[in-house]
This record gives sequence, C-alpha cells and structure tokens, in this order.
Amino acid sequence: MSRETGMSVNDLMKIFYFNRLAARVFTRDPSGWLIKGGQALLVRYRGAARLSQDIDLQSTNLDLTADDVRQLVIDAATLDLGDFLRYAPTKYTDAAEDGRGGSQYFKVYLGSAEVMTIKVDLVVGRPLTGAVEVRTLRSAVDLEWPVDWPEVRLYPVVDHVADKICAMYERHGASGQHGSNRYRDLADLLLIGQQETVPSQAALRALQREADRRRGCGTHLPLPDAFQVPGTDWHEGYPKQAKLVLGLNGCATLSEAAALAAAFVDPLLSGTASGSWSPSAAAWL
Repeated sequence: MSRETGMSVNDLMKIFYFNRLAARVFTRDPSGWLIKGGQALLVRYRGAARLSQDIDLQSTNLDLTADDVRQLVIDAATLDLGDFLRYAPTKYTDAAEDGRGGSQYFKVYLGSAEVMTIKVDLVVGRPLTGAVEVRTLRSAVDLEWPVDWPEVRLYPVVDHVADKICAMYERHGASGQHGSNRYRDLADLLLIGQQETVPSQAALRALQREADRRRGCGTHLPLPDAFQVPGTDWHEGYPKQAKLVLGLNGCATLSEAAALAAAFVDPLLSGTASGSWSPSAAAWL
C-alpha cells in the first residue's frame, strides 16, 4: 500500500486515524461540519495531495462558540463505530484569533494500545462564499473494511483558494518585516489549479472577503496586483514542499511554479478574472 501511494505506512495510518475521527463527527452530525485545510484536499484529490499534520473542522453554525464546538467534537469522538479505535481528548490550545476556535489533541488507541496523537483544528464564526461540496469519505488506500464511510462536507474551493492566497502574503513582525514561509500553500494552490474549474466571480468575492476578515483581525496583508514570490527563501523552501504534493504535475521548482501561479492568480489579484478557470487550458476562459 505504501509503495502504491508514495506515502510511508505511518503517513497512511495517520490519514486513516484522521478519517475515522471524521467518520465519527459526520455520523453524529452530518450537516454540522466542514472539512477544510489539507485534509479537504486529500478527500478531494485522493492520493494526490500532501499529508497534513492535522485535520481542520469548521462548524457550520455561526452562533456556536469555540467551547461549544470543542465539546461537540469531543462528544462525537466517543461514538463507537466498531472499528476498535478510541479517541481520548487531551490538551487544548486557543487559536491566535480570540474566540475563533482552537486545537484539540486526541490520543488514538487501537484496542488497548496507544498508537498516535493527532491534532484537530477547530474553526468557528467563518461565513462562506462558495458552495459546499459533498463527498463520500474513503480510506487513503482501498480497504475491504471498514465500509461505514459517511458523506462529508468540504470547504468550498473558492474559499480555499482565497485562504491560500492570503496566507502567502501575510506579513508578520512589529512592522510587517517578515514574509510568509508557508511554501506549502503555493503547492496546494497549484494543485487546485490543475484539478478544479473555478468560477471567477465567486473566487473574487471570496478573496476580498478573506482579505477583509484578516485585516479586520489586525493582520498585515498587502496583496500585490500580480503573483510575487513572498520571500527570497522560497527558492529553497518551495521545492521541498512541492515534492510532497504527489499529484502536482511539473511545478517542482519555483520558476516552474511561477508560470502557472501567474496564470491562475494574477487575474484574481488584479480583479480582472472573468468566466471560469479551466485546469486543462490553464487559463481563465
């Protein structure tokens, strides 16, 4: 299985444990959650996206607090799906944005043996621009058991694109002197660009909304009018992350990535995107 996917056995097991927790959450409340972040890409592009070190779950109820969603996911984790797994909650840390969620850690037990610790990032109070996508959750590799995979709801693609663009251009430090080192966001963004048809107007609205939200939280976010490399360290840092995105075609170096990034992102940054993004043509048509 590991040889077929290009992932280590440990990585495949981590995805399995994430997915079995998600199965509990969505079995308990099918419409109350969204999977976002790297795990959403793994569900969308099975075997093509990079392994994420956590799973992001967003509550669809904008009225719930961070404490509310934490308790809901802890309760859902106790659901017995007959798969011999148990999720025991441990520490919790608040998100940097006050009241916007936090990270809940779980120890994973297979039978009586502790096998791993996983992190669940919980998000609250985030309205969406795009349409939620429903997929049937599956294992990272084909297995005869378990078979009780529920349908899950995925964070909208246009919101995902907006998140990635904004994360790349955030500035940090007292005077914004430090650029982003989230090289993986560019690799993820390019994978989306190679896989998805993206409606321009929804993507433009999502980008504006996300930029406004981050700025409203005090984040220094100067969006350029066209794709720019966020920092000099990206020439070295990006290729290492691109290598982990197994389904990314080309774009192994920053110069290769910049060509697709310019075609995909420039019209969004300049506000001139029209029609829809065509992954086969690598253009807005």
